[in-house]
Parts: sequence; C-alpha cells; structure tokens
Amino acid sequence: MAENSFCGVFEERLGDEIKRLTKDQLAAVMHGVGGALCIAGPGSGKTRVISLRAARLWSLCEKERCENGAVLTLSFNRPACSEMKSRGLEFIRRMGGERVSEKVCFYTVHAYCLKLLKEYFRSTGKDMPKVLSPEESSGIIEELYAKISGGRILPQDEMKRLKSYVLTETGVPDFDFVGLDGKTAVRIAKDYGREKEKLRVLDFGDMLGLSLKYLKSDANLREKAENAFKYTQVDEAQDLSLVQAEIIRLISNGNVFYVADDDQSIYGFRGATPGMVRSLGGGDPSFKTYMLEKNFRSGENIVGVSSWFIRANGDRFSKRITAGKKDPGKVSVRYFRDVLSQASFCSNLLKRRAKQGKKACVLYRNNVSALPVLAELFFEARKGGFRDGKLLCPRVRGDRMLFSELLYVKRLGEEIKFREDRDGEGGDRSFFAPVPSDIYRRLKRDKIVDLIIGDSFGGRRPFLREAVASACEIIIRRAESGDGFIRLAGEIDRFCCGEEDALVNLSTVHSAKGLEFDTVIVIDCVDGEFPFGDPRKEEQLFEERRLMYVALTRAENEVIVTYPGRCGKKQLTASRFIDEITGSE
Repeated sequence: MAENSFCGVFEERLGDEIKRLTKDQLAAVMHGVGGALCIAGPGSGKTRVISLRAARLWSLCEKERCENGAVLTLSFNRPACSEMKSRGLEFIRRMGGERVSEKVCFYTVHAYCLKLLKEYFRSTGKDMPKVLSPEESSGIIEELYAKISGGRILPQDEMKRLKSYVLTETGVPDFDFVGLDGKTAVRIAKDYGREKEKLRVLDFGDMLGLSLKYLKSDANLREKAENAFKYTQVDEAQDLSLVQAEIIRLISNGNVFYVADDDQSIYGFRGATPGMVRSLGGGDPSFKTYMLEKNFRSGENIVGVSSWFIRANGDRFSKRITAGKKDPGKVSVRYFRDVLSQASFCSNLLKRRAKQGKKACVLYRNNVSALPVLAELFFEARKGGFRDGKLLCPRVRGDRMLFSELLYVKRLGEEIKFREDRDGEGGDRSFFAPVPSDIYRRLKRDKIVDLIIGDSFGGRRPFLREAVASACEIIIRRAESGDGFIRLAGEIDRFCCGEEDALVNLSTVHSAKGLEFDTVIVIDCVDGEFPFGDPRKEEQLFEERRLMYVALTRAENEVIVTYPGRCGKKQLTASRFIDEITGSE
C-alpha cells in the first residue's frame, strides 16, 4: 500500500477525526517514509496530529505485518507524553487494536535513554549503575550547599538556578545571592561530580551522554535500536540539545518526523537553540517540511499582535499564522504607579475571572514577581472568613520563592519583635505596644530596612530585593505583631495549593509552556527583568523575545501586559517589548 494513501480501517473507524483536520494537518498526518519537519505554531493542534499519525502508522504496519515496532513517539515532559499516549492509544483502540504496548510506544527522551541503557548493560552482562531520581540529585546538591554555606537556606528560585547549572553544566555560573556566588556554584558542581563517582551512580544528564556513547561504540545496540521501530516521532524538537538530536538521528533509521516551533525555543540554558530546528534536514533534498499556521487557541487580535511581535527576531522560519477562532480577543498594556498597585490589580482581576468561571494566569519572568500578587490574593481570599478561599486558592506552577525561606523575612520579623518589646517596656503593653506598620515606617526612616536588605540579598539584583520588600509591606499592613507577621508569611506559603485545574494560576513563563488560559496577565515588563539579562547580546535578546511570545500565546481571549513605574525605592523603565507590542496594534 502506498505510504501517502489511507489505510481502510483508519479511514473507516476514524473518519470523524479525519474530517476535523485542516488541509495542512492532514498532510502532516499522512507523511510516511523519510524525514520531515512539521512547524507547528501555538494552538495549531500538534498533539492531535501526532496522535492520529501514530494510529495511522500502526494501521499501516499491521497491514504490512511488520515484525518489529510500528512507531516510537518521544516528548520532553511526562504530562505531554501522557496526553499523546492516551489519545494515540484511544485512536488505535477505535480501530480494533487492543494489544499494542510493544508496537506503539510513547516515551520521554530520558525514559527512552534509560530503556536503552538497561538493554546495553543486560546485553554486555555488566551491572548497571543506579540512576538517581531528580529528587535524589536535588537532595545531594542541597546537602552540598548546606555544608558549604553553614546551613543557610537558599530561596527556591536561586536553588533551582544552582541545580540547573550543576546538572546541565551549561551557562556561566553568574550568581550573586548572599551565600551563593559563582565560585561557590563551581565548587558545588565539582563536589557533585565527585559524590556521584564515590556512590557509583548516574543522573539524568549522564543517561544522555552514556546513551550516545554506547550507540556509537556498540554496533549491536545501534542496530537493535534502529530496527526496533519503523517510524519515530519527536515532539517539541526545538528543545533538543546536540546530544539528544544525535541520539535520535542514530535510532530513527531516517524515518523521523519532527514537530517543532523555532519561535518557542526557550531552553537555551539546557543547550537547546532554534538553529537546531533549522538544521534537522541536514541538506537532504527529500526531507519534507509541513506548516501548521492556524492558531485555534487565541483570538484574532492576540494572534496578530504576537505574530507581529516575534518577527523582530532574525533567522527564523517565515510563518503566516492566522486565527482559527472568530472571537477577536484583546491585547492591552497597563501602567501602574508601583509594584503594590500592580499586585492589587492582578488580585482583583483574578477574583473577577474566577467568579465568572474563567481560568486566568499571572505570568512572570522571575519567581520573585509572584510574591506581591500572592500576598494580595491571600488577603482578598481572607475577607469574610475565607468565604472565597477555595475559589481563589491559586495553583503556582513550577518552583517558587517562599516567604518562609527568605532570610529577609526572618530578620525583619525579629527586628519588629525587638522594637515591640523595647517600646512596650514599663507600661501597659496592650495600650503602648506599637503597630508593626508604624515600626516598619520608622525602620525605613532610620535606614534599618536597607541594612537588613543588604545583609539578606546579593548586590546585582535590586529588583529582587525591592519586590520582596514590597510583598512584605503588604503583609505588615495586616499584621498585629512581629509574631503575626511571621505567621501570616507562613500562611501565604501554605495558601498556594490549588488543584491542577484551578481557575487562579501563577507561573513563570517557562512553566506555562504548553498550557492555555482564558486570561493572561504578563507582569513586571521592565528593563532588566523582561527582557532579563544583557540586551546587547543579540541571541539572549532573541530568546527573551521568544519567551514573551510564548507568554502572549498562552491566552485564549485576553492578554494584559503590565509594567510598574517603581518597585520600592527603585525607579523602573518600561521594557523595550512594550513598544514592540503597542507598535503592532
């Protein structure tokens, strides 16, 4: 049977699904032998294409009575892998396939490499080293940091940066937090490597390197991997590192179908680049390209603004993204006096959308931006005895900064308690005890707050320091005592426990990739934060622009981009992205 024709049972049993496909989606689903790249823009239905294509390839292999596996689908995270597997196997069951676990397989890249390593060690009769789980790797790094720092607690976002550096060994160790600088990070990375050698264990990064090494050095392993499946599919190929791309090239026997969007390549710190997507064909004239350019997620205005915005990046695939929805959608930019008024706006809007039953999300570049919003949201939910507590309980996606981990919160609470005790001596404490907000104003006036901030944070992240201080001001206004301030900070940490399908969401842009919301608020769009880093470095600016593009395209109906004029004492300048977004309207 020709590879570009329907298999009868596929057309018969899944005709309703086939009719729902656009012409471009159908062309991608019908791709058979040979290499191909499917450029899939935001909301373009790539998961449906991959799942239906897996079902079609299974049906072809069943008709041809292929002895080996039909199709291997690789993805980069468990949720995406689970969704594609669920949908793909459901399509196959509708065609009468029940026992397909060995014929059609869905793996994350790391899970596949683990399988490959087990096969290698089994075939060679060697004992396979234990592979550390991500939790175990994290635990070792945390212990090493605690040992070097004398037991200091590092905020989660800084610890995440440290772990990313140690585990990927990419990027420059550019750290400037109290208790963590570049030299300390390098030392921890070296100690981590020595600890793995002593324990004779591997981590997830080692799995990739060893898989590539054994595929190149062991002809039997390579031949078995090449022949295990007739077809290979790779989701989110823009996230491939050089090592991952080479592994896939070696196992795919040429019949590999990549699905990617170079405009959504946002993992440079893991070694991924959009240039990888453009090099996948390797100059092969038979290599095909398919374009999915219709966005079924976002309204027309959102599609128009985001598409115009990303064009400022050079060296990218040219696309003509159009909206598949009739709703226009809305994009707006809002200026606020300071971070506190921005946080209040976000809290009120999240509450309104939740009461309307609409899913909304506040997106930010760095975790610290969430703190003022969470504090405002907590006190909004607290009104009336938490009457709206369950409704407003937010889902915070990805690692986050916790008030209870911050040395600044501890030191500030201790100073307020000290002033309470000192000022209340010699009189009726119930009458003379000062209010925490009054104490805080005096501490600011006397520059004590500046000293506490200086002792608690590094020197090159003034926005981080000021944002934490602003969030603490929100709590201090409601606190009845220094102990109350500490207690409220802990309650806010515990408040962030919303379910997966929560109506209220807060997330870094990286953690929101692949998700969608009715309303998206992108906050703290100011110079130095979004875009983050040195704007003079072209590729760094391009990646930041891709990150903003991902943020804009998470929205179905409404995007609000906000920027504050001040954060504490720091004057802020609107992000260059603001002009690029408003210039497109």
